[in-house]
Amino acid sequence: MKPAAGGNALGRRLFVTAAAAMIGSHASPLELPQAAALTRRILELRRGSIVRAHGRLVVTDARKQQRVFQIVVLQKRLARSLNLLWTVTEPLEARTRILVAAPFEGRPTVWLVSGVAAKAAVLPTESWARAIVGSHLTVEDLIDDHFTWPKQSVTGEEAVTGKMCYVLRSEPAEGHASTYGSVTTWMDEATLVPLRIVKEPRGPGAPKEIVCRGLRQSAGHWSASNIEVRLRGSAGSTKIVFTAGSENARVQDSEVDPKFALGADGNSR
Repeated sequence: MKPAAGGNALGRRLFVTAAAAMIGSHASPLELPQAAALTRRILELRRGSIVRAHGRLVVTDARKQQRVFQIVVLQKRLARSLNLLWTVTEPLEARTRILVAAPFEGRPTVWLVSGVAAKAAVLPTESWARAIVGSHLTVEDLIDDHFTWPKQSVTGEEAVTGKMCYVLRSEPAEGHASTYGSVTTWMDEATLVPLRIVKEPRGPGAPKEIVCRGLRQSAGHWSASNIEVRLRGSAGSTKIVFTAGSENARVQDSEVDPKFALGADGNSR
């Protein structure tokens, strides 16, 4: 998977997923929509967002020990893809850059740079389950492409923290490379910001639960500034707190182009 003007205004994509959750908008409440129409609107809003945000990633283990990382998130639509650059800037020994290029048709390409002097390399799909700096977030959570999966259904409406939400269930096709067998998203009807996400694993293991809080509006776009990720039944958690930035920010193409941002071959697959 964003902060509000002059403060918190990120959070729609994770990311993580964002980048974790970048899909707020000028949306108005609808009667239960068709799943195809809802996902199309979500993707339109996401692809129209330009994001520059700063914050921290806080990883808490089962013994309540915390590790804190500083992060920067950039997002911009280029000619053929929506590109997201997620950077862990501090501490220096944890320096990591992950660039996701999501074409408008087809599967994303992911580049990873882990370490200060490391070179960018394309991350194969079998490595998308890799945890980011030991957190509950994985690379696949940043890719966050479940709204493009072929099986989508609006199963009803439920309230989350007093806000009415559409409940959208997404399932991948057979053979689709994903660690998740389904993703259920509670989308705020008024803003189309996800307030709750549950990701069911394909294999054994606990579901991943994501809660988005601190809704903010910036330049007409809504987003969450505080995102918490945990495995159901686990004592540990990961929090993303965005402290500065804005949507519709100035982001140069070169800042999210793998050829320039990472020194990578942008045509690599």
